[in-house]
Amino acid sequence: MYKLLTLLCAVLLLCQSAFAQTGNTQISGTLRGASWKKISLKIDEAQPNMPQYSFDAQLNENNEFQFLIPISEPQFIALSYGPNDWVRLYVEPGNNIELDADAKNFERSVYFKGAEGANNRLLQTYMRQFPEQSKFKRKQYKKGTLYYEVPSDIYGKIFLQSPSAFASYVKSIKQHKLNTIDGYVRSFPDLSPMFIKQLRANAEYEWAHYMLAYGYAANKKDVEASFFDFVHEIALNDDDLVSNPTYQQFIKGWIDYRFFTNQSDNDNHFAGQYFLAKEELYGKTRAFFQSDILIRGLKNTDLHLMLNAYDDFVKYTEYQDYTVEPKILFNQKNRAAVGSPAPSFTMQDINGNQVSLHDFAGKVVYVDFWATWCQPCLSKISMTKTVQRRIPSSDVVFIHISLEKTPKQWRDAVRFRNLSGVHLFAEGGIDSEIAKAFNVTMMPAYFIIDRYGNFAPKPEKTDAFTLQDYLVKLL
Repeated sequence: MYKLLTLLCAVLLLCQSAFAQTGNTQISGTLRGASWKKISLKIDEAQPNMPQYSFDAQLNENNEFQFLIPISEPQFIALSYGPNDWVRLYVEPGNNIELDADAKNFERSVYFKGAEGANNRLLQTYMRQFPEQSKFKRKQYKKGTLYYEVPSDIYGKIFLQSPSAFASYVKSIKQHKLNTIDGYVRSFPDLSPMFIKQLRANAEYEWAHYMLAYGYAANKKDVEASFFDFVHEIALNDDDLVSNPTYQQFIKGWIDYRFFTNQSDNDNHFAGQYFLAKEELYGKTRAFFQSDILIRGLKNTDLHLMLNAYDDFVKYTEYQDYTVEPKILFNQKNRAAVGSPAPSFTMQDINGNQVSLHDFAGKVVYVDFWATWCQPCLSKISMTKTVQRRIPSSDVVFIHISLEKTPKQWRDAVRFRNLSGVHLFAEGGIDSEIAKAFNVTMMPAYFIIDRYGNFAPKPEKTDAFTLQDYLVKLL
C-alpha cells in the first residue's frame, strides 16, 4: 500500500504544472487554440545520471506552459502534444527557449523565438529536409545483446546490395547531410558551435551505424574484415556526445561487435563488454558506456555474473553521477542474489490447497512468473513442460506463479494448455506481494532455489536440454 501511495504521489507530481519544477534549463511557450491541456517533454533515452527523463506540464488558462529541467549535457529532446504530434528540440545547459505554435497544426506551425531559438529554427528546417521515419516502420536486427534499428529503405539496401555498393550509397547520404549543414553554417553565423557539432555527429554516426548494421548485425556472408576500417573515419571517444542518441547507438553497437567477434575470457556478455569498454574508451565517454552496460547487465543477467564489473566501476570511476542507477539496480537485485535465502510464501494453488515454499525443503525448486498476455512467457512455460516430463525425480519441483489479470483467465489457461506442476495465482499481478518479494519487474522471470532454500545460479542457456541437466546436477 505504501508503494502504491508513493506511486500515486509521483504521478500527481508529474501531472502538475511544470511551473513547480526546478532545473537549470527553461522551455516555455504558448499553444494557441489548445483543447488538449497537457504537453510532454521526453529525452530520447534515460541517461545513467538522470533518473527522470520524461516531464509533463499542464497548460494554464492562457494556454501557456513552462518546463524547468536539469540538463547537464547538450542534447536532442522531443516535445509532444496530443496523441501523435511532436517536434524535435535541441537544448544546451542554461538555455531559455521560448516557442509559439498553433495547437491544431503543432508540428508545422511551431516557431522558436529570440536569439536562443536560432538553433531550433534551423533544426526544424533540417528535420523537414531529412525527416525521421516512424519507429513503427523501422526494421530491426537482433545481434549480440542489442537490436540494430534501421529505416526501411536502408534495410532494403542491406538485403540487396554488395558491400561496396552499400558503402557508397550510405556515404553519399552522409555527405549530402554534411554539405547541407555546412551551408547552414555559412548562412547563419549565429548558430551555436556545439549545435553544429551535434548535428554533424548525427550524420556521421548514423552512417557508421548503417555500416555496422550491414557488416555485423545483418549476418552478411560476403563482408571482409577491411569493411570495418570505416571506424577509423570517426572518433570513438568524444565526451561532448555522450547524450547524443545517434552516437550512443553506434558506440553500444561497436562494443557489442568487438566483444562477439573477438576471443574473450569472460563468459558473461555484459561483464565482458564492460571490461572491453574500459580498455577502448576513456574519460566521461568510458564512464557513460560502462554505466549503460552495467544497467543492461544487472537487468538481464544474474547478479554474481556482474559483481566484478560492478565493484570495479563503483570503486574506480571518476564520474560518480553515473553510478547512481547501477547502485539502485544492484540493491534491488541483491535481494535475489545467488546464495541469498529465497523469500518464504504461502499461497493457494489451483486446487484450493495451501502451498508453502517450506513444503519443498530439501528439493530443487524452479519458480517462474508468467501470464497469457506475455508471449515469451508462454514459450518458456512450454519449454519447462518438456523439462518436467524428462525429469522423473520428485525432488525437482516446478512452481508457476501467474500474474494474470483475473483468476478465471489463469485457470482457463492452465487447463487449456494442460500445464503440469504447482500453479499459483498472484492477486495484483506485477504489484502483488510475491512479485515484489522476488523483485519481478518484467516477464518472463524465473528463479532456481537449491535444496537449502537459497537462490542458485541460472544456466547461461535456457533451452530444455541445458535446463534439465542443470536441475539434475543440483540434486
